[in-house]
Amino acid sequence: MKITMIALALLTCLPLPTWAYPAVGDKVTWSGNFKRVDGTDYNIKITKEVVGFDAKEMSWKVKVDAIMGQQKSSDIFETKDLYSPKQYKELLANCASKGGSLESLKLDIGQYQTCKLTTVAEDGTRIEKWWGDIPFGVISKTTRDSGQVAQTPELKAILTGL
Repeated sequence: MKITMIALALLTCLPLPTWAYPAVGDKVTWSGNFKRVDGTDYNIKITKEVVGFDAKEMSWKVKVDAIMGQQKSSDIFETKDLYSPKQYKELLANCASKGGSLESLKLDIGQYQTCKLTTVAEDGTRIEKWWGDIPFGVISKTTRDSGQVAQTPELKAILTGL
């Protein structure tokens, strides 16, 4: 009994494991709807997954699967820079100075503290992104083209570090 109590006391003193990303196996899925000016709409599903890490090159391999209506695509790319908890903390601390706003975003899978940043492309397309503490960073994104057609994929699943 005494050993159990000591072990329990030691365990409560240890830090809880942190959610470390990026890591091979991280996988995030967003899904939503795209509406056209003519009134037609279709479903969107985008999945990003970290499928590898090259320690020699210090680069990540990321697979992106996208379904937009009947169109499907799959691509693998390599990058040396993936979104991290450090970048999230810096973005939150500097959100207002970057022209953003701090927002709490509640979705079906949880509630997130985010920095909402808005950009406008040369063609007038307005892109709003809510950046949070998850792999790849984007919790939600809304795109409105110059005709104000909305495309809003929402975060649906997070799988990390398998």
